Amino acid sequence: MPSTTIPDEQKHQKMQQGSEKSFKTRAPVDEPGTMRTNDDIHSTIRLCPATKTIIDTPQMQRLRGLKQLGTAELVYTTATHTRFEHSLGVGHLAEKKLRGIKERQPRLRVTEMDVLCVKIAGLLHDLGHGPFSHVYDGLFRAELKKASSRNNHLYNDVPLDYRKMMDGWKHEDASLSMIDALLKHLGLEIDDSDDGLDKPLRQIGDGIDAERFGIYGYKQEDDYWYDGVDKPLPPDFVLTSRDWIFIKECIAGGPLPPKGMSIKAAKSSGRKLEIVGRKGKNKEYLYDIISNVHSGLDVDKMDYFSRDGCRTATGESAFNDFLLENAYVAKGLCESPEKCWKCNGKTCKESYHLMICYQSPKTINTAMSFFRQRFNNYKNIYEHHKTRASSYMISDILALADPYYRLPGSKLPISLAMCNPDAYCMLKDSIIDIIQLTDDDNLQPAKELIQRYRSRKLYKSVFEQPIPANVDWAQNLWQMDEENIAQEIVNLSENILCRSDIIVEKSEMNFGKKDENPVSHMRFLPKSLLTRTREKPELLPVAIKVNESNYECDASKSYNQRSIRVYYKQLDDNGCVSLKDCFNSLIDKVKSECTQHSYDDTGSLIGSSIDFSANVNICTQSPIKSDVEESPFVMKTKKRRKCDNSEPTLFKSAMERIG
Repeated sequence: MPSTTIPDEQKHQKMQQGSEKSFKTRAPVDEPGTMRTNDDIHSTIRLCPATKTIIDTPQMQRLRGLKQLGTAELVYTTATHTRFEHSLGVGHLAEKKLRGIKERQPRLRVTEMDVLCVKIAGLLHDLGHGPFSHVYDGLFRAELKKASSRNNHLYNDVPLDYRKMMDGWKHEDASLSMIDALLKHLGLEIDDSDDGLDKPLRQIGDGIDAERFGIYGYKQEDDYWYDGVDKPLPPDFVLTSRDWIFIKECIAGGPLPPKGMSIKAAKSSGRKLEIVGRKGKNKEYLYDIISNVHSGLDVDKMDYFSRDGCRTATGESAFNDFLLENAYVAKGLCESPEKCWKCNGKTCKESYHLMICYQSPKTINTAMSFFRQRFNNYKNIYEHHKTRASSYMISDILALADPYYRLPGSKLPISLAMCNPDAYCMLKDSIIDIIQLTDDDNLQPAKELIQRYRSRKLYKSVFEQPIPANVDWAQNLWQMDEENIAQEIVNLSENILCRSDIIVEKSEMNFGKKDENPVSHMRFLPKSLLTRTREKPELLPVAIKVNESNYECDASKSYNQRSIRVYYKQLDDNGCVSLKDCFNSLIDKVKSECTQHSYDDTGSLIGSSIDFSANVNICTQSPIKSDVEESPFVMKTKKRRKCDNSEPTLFKSAMERIG
């Protein structure tokens, strides 16, 4: 998107307060006509001069190089959309939702600046994501933590200030620092002092004029169309430091953490944190548009549920407009005041907030469809066994390269790139291509794994054991640590299997509130109360929780699905069979300890399981005899049993029944 500058005679020479420095500044682009971009989910998305200026920064353009679904394109070939597209969609939906509320409830006094800030928050909410979606701040960080003790000496060239990673770091923390880098690129900076909060951003360099960075358009009181060229913007049209803090708070989901502390660590620290951006109860609902702490129904999920479902042909997006058009602000009871930043952690039986509610009964079924779409997306896309297997491969590639590869300029490893926003801006999905082209013998193991990934010779999903909620032995298995499960499997194989070749993953898919019905966390207004939403904020009606019996046909019997998956890194089929046998034996052991019954009368495992290897008995989900006999572990065990006169073991009795 090209930028144009103000003619020299109109160009401002800005003086930094308390300094002799002057800067060349310009206004954001205000091209004639409407600026729009096409989108396959929302048809068209409108861009104002302020948002267009933000989109044209390197920090925002970086999102074009980050695929929204990471490695899911190996399962769904059309799942190649990026976080850039998603961010545009979230900004569009945020503006559309808040503007609709503003029109339906004018006494809420939603300002155009509120709308612009929420839209910008939607655009920038994913600015801190690393390569391959959540692999960077999830699997990769977990793998590095395991290897930290043996690889510390390989990071001696990294400055000490960068080596200690903040506890609980997530991509939202990087989003906050990337916003500062984005403003710095524009020659601006947030002034969080008491004197500077309600003034334009501090000018720190050449770039956008702080006094012309904001809303462009017609102001009825002045009877003038402000385009940022002939006249500076009026004060209420200019983005202030308080506005940008509000934007950050929308992304953080509440008050900003102290400097040097992650959002997660700040929330768990017990510190009392204050809201700065939009103080007062009459504006608290604004924070639920991007990230809804009450119900989880927000515009971020609206966009990526529908976008991901559309690109993989597994879902639909019809619920978006219907929910947006029937959204209102009303009083609602907070169900978790001890965890709610709005309640300041105080337990109170009647803690009401102004929250986003929906008209009942017509939106209840649509809301349930929305949350069911979440579950379907996780089942079919995000937690698909091949998506997860390939994500583990990417994690291993990055972990193998991290001790030896340094990002140009910053000399930081991949794992610490977020410590330097300039370095992080260069870190995209293309990092594996850069690793492959780097001439360093130490990177050879990573290069070989990249080649295998490119050839789609992925880690194998060997076995999946569902964990029913009402089965004791399954719950006992779930309580075991992933590392302990893996080590038990290695022990049962008598060290034929190598621990480093085994991945054990606890998978959990739900509707958004774990075991609970997410719709029960929403608040609804009957049609008879809609007229009262036109009142002042203090007189708004109380929205209610709808009993599940009113929509029992749409409700689910269970809202959380758990399973334990086992993956094998090698391409050896015999190793897969051995791993399957050992995991079955571990399940038998857990069952025996819990119920003293290892197998039912048919010889199959109690409770169904999913086996992803080639040969499996579909009816019993148990290994067929030929596969079991080919396993080195079984062959070794049978040979030892022939020379052993001890009592028959669980595994031996199982073999006899299979025979």
